[in-house]
Amino acid sequence: MQIKKVLVPADFSPPSTLAVNQGVALARKFRATLSLLHVVESPSALLYTFPGEAHKVEAQRKDQAEKMLPLLVSDEDQDDLDVKFIVRAGEVQDVIQAVADEEQADVVVMGTHGRGLFGRLFIGSATQALLRKLGVPVLTVCHVSRPLEFKRILFGTDFGPDSDKGFQFALDIAAQTGASLTVAHTMDKRPAMTYETPEVHELFDEQRTEALKEAHDKFAGFKAEAARREISVECILAEGNPADTLVRIADESEADFILLGLRKMGPMARALLGTVAEPVIRSAHVPVLSVPIDKKTAAEPGTKEVQHAFKNS
Repeated sequence: MQIKKVLVPADFSPPSTLAVNQGVALARKFRATLSLLHVVESPSALLYTFPGEAHKVEAQRKDQAEKMLPLLVSDEDQDDLDVKFIVRAGEVQDVIQAVADEEQADVVVMGTHGRGLFGRLFIGSATQALLRKLGVPVLTVCHVSRPLEFKRILFGTDFGPDSDKGFQFALDIAAQTGASLTVAHTMDKRPAMTYETPEVHELFDEQRTEALKEAHDKFAGFKAEAARREISVECILAEGNPADTLVRIADESEADFILLGLRKMGPMARALLGTVAEPVIRSAHVPVLSVPIDKKTAAEPGTKEVQHAFKNS
């Protein structure tokens, strides 16, 4: 896995400005190119009543954005990095996806909410939709108060299908940055029951024993692979609500960011560790890197190219 091109959509809101800062740090760490994108939405209220005015307003917004976008990156960073500024008009989600494809972005960095320069809340809804659509990792930024570093990565796993691919992605990032890795898995707490038969008690204990064995076996495999690649890894098995527990572990372990795997669930929607990722993204005090792990990693016979998350792997 290589990060060579970073794309950051920006709407000039505080969250997206924070995302730009995280994108700069990411580009610096990987010596990647950095593309900043602003999407000018069509002023729909004027479109039908005053079509001429709508075109004029859109042109004014594009001109304003072209002047403001470079101001989000310091002169020092512009001199040191390969930075590109892009302003497009259209529907936010469609434009971001199109530009990500055109620029062959390896990662997209996005703020998770906020009102932009022209008063419309769109980065939040766009992030939610693009997490399900984009075929590349998305680094989301919400309650982040410190610069992005690469000392410790927290990988949250549910041991589901393709979880090994997510772990390999985490190992790749750790190997390239010199970071240590923490792997966390959360088990459900024993349900509180007012009436519990011996059969129910025995069934729960059997299921728990199987879950514990699976966790220890998975952790042993992860540790062996990390040792083979000479990467420091710590495995944590916890109980409780998965999202809350993962955020707590990130705080306690002083993780620099959380890595989660994305899997498809049905023909259209994408499940991010079930229902875990969205509350993690909203609550985490560090960035969350959501990685597609269900994409094919090789071209099918008879096709020229297949998009996948693990470019150049």
